[in-house]
Amino acid sequence: MRWPASGRAPSWRWPDMRRTRFADLVVPFFVIGVTVYVLLRFSYPDLPPLQSFVPLPLAALAVAEYVASRRVRAAVRHDPDAKPMAAIVIARCVALGKASSLVGAGVVGAAAGLLIRVAPEAGMVRSAGNDTRVGVFLLVASLLLVGAGLLLERAGIDPNSGDRDQRGKPA
Repeated sequence: MRWPASGRAPSWRWPDMRRTRFADLVVPFFVIGVTVYVLLRFSYPDLPPLQSFVPLPLAALAVAEYVASRRVRAAVRHDPDAKPMAAIVIARCVALGKASSLVGAGVVGAAAGLLIRVAPEAGMVRSAGNDTRVGVFLLVASLLLVGAGLLLERAGIDPNSGDRDQRGKPA
């Protein structure tokens, strides 16, 4: 290995974490949506009907993250009635929000792929009608998860930092 001209070993850093942007959510949406559509195109007749409770865990997680985002925001802004939170807990909540928004975008894509595949047959095939209803609820629950995840991620941002990250560069 050749060292740089300075004679010092090259410094390696972890990639900087930045706020989730719309473009970050588009990739999992399309990749998973197209994959689900293609898989359902070939294997839908062999699958059992979707159960109605499939969207419930996502909806419950969205509600929990929304509640957590309000608590994190209050702690970060030092509201008088807010209970203090450790910095590591806030950082973990920010990471959870970021991950949830990305996973939620993928599930939105999966629900869209499902709906594109089964909605045209909903009036003719009973299981397609059931799967369309479940797909709509799944789409709504996953959109709520994306929104709650983004709220949780942004709740941990210091309001005094403006629109800048820790190095002073625009976010």
